Amino acid sequence: MLRRIKSANDISTFMANSLTVLETDSDHDSIFSDETLDAAATPIFRNRILSYTRLRELPVVTSTLKSELCLFSSTAALENGDLPLLSVQLNKFHFIKKNAPFLTTFIHDNGMKQEYCRVFFKILQNNLTCYVFMYSSGKNLILLNNALKPHSDGVYKNTKLRAHGVSGAASTFGSSAIKLYLLDDSSSSLVDGMDEKSLSGMTTIKDLSISESHKSSELYRAVISQKRNEVLRILALSKFIAPVPFATFFDHGGDKIDGIKVLGTIRLFESTTESDASIPDDTLTLSTLMLTLVEQELLKMRGHKKPSLVNVNSS
Repeated sequence: MLRRIKSANDISTFMANSLTVLETDSDHDSIFSDETLDAAATPIFRNRILSYTRLRELPVVTSTLKSELCLFSSTAALENGDLPLLSVQLNKFHFIKKNAPFLTTFIHDNGMKQEYCRVFFKILQNNLTCYVFMYSSGKNLILLNNALKPHSDGVYKNTKLRAHGVSGAASTFGSSAIKLYLLDDSSSSLVDGMDEKSLSGMTTIKDLSISESHKSSELYRAVISQKRNEVLRILALSKFIAPVPFATFFDHGGDKIDGIKVLGTIRLFESTTESDASIPDDTLTLSTLMLTLVEQELLKMRGHKKPSLVNVNSS
């Protein structure tokens, strides 16, 4: 389902409204700071933030085999019996074969099912793990997971990402809502200092290495040193490009559409610079990240965290 959002929950509407007030109010400094103007001018995924006025909703269901998750391009596609857009297969025996992916994502196009992304999991340090996404197109992404104060950090097309709502490896309870925010460049992240050139050149999980500059970054050092109060202090200072999540997974609690159990919906913004006739590559890429986090939460017992679109600090 595609929608044009006309509320304060729209990233671009929030920024546009801020700019309108700035242009008409004589006492600018009493209401807004220069950061609002900077955010409006900040490119995300190399597009203008004000171009993100389209919201796509993608239902997540369990396949008939109950061994994989399926992501559909819209509710209509699910109701019409169309093939899924993406499907996720969990490799339950990945621990037997060293350096094997624990999860594989497939793309369905014109009746063909092709491998889209392999996802690897690795323990890096105390309280620090990572997911490595190796796409068939050749690009690689990484999500670093903080166990002291559960969240995941990554970077995609020069835009920092932070996922809230992940329950962490130590928890036996899964989360019912996962929200992916756009982190301001000035905020500390677990990916600060990461050698992106080295990451892009990886051909196997064995090639993953952590550079000295990465290890010396503020949040990274605090996490591996188990300095919980320091981690909380750094996270409390974090700033986001927009106060609403760029992508969200909402748990539907097992609602059914034409007898098919819908686990939830991934909702994310798209730039109108992309045609809505096909699914943009950014949507596919970020949906893979979200599906991986969702899959891990579904493996645990359900929690009771109710989803909400706004309120960053509640995650």
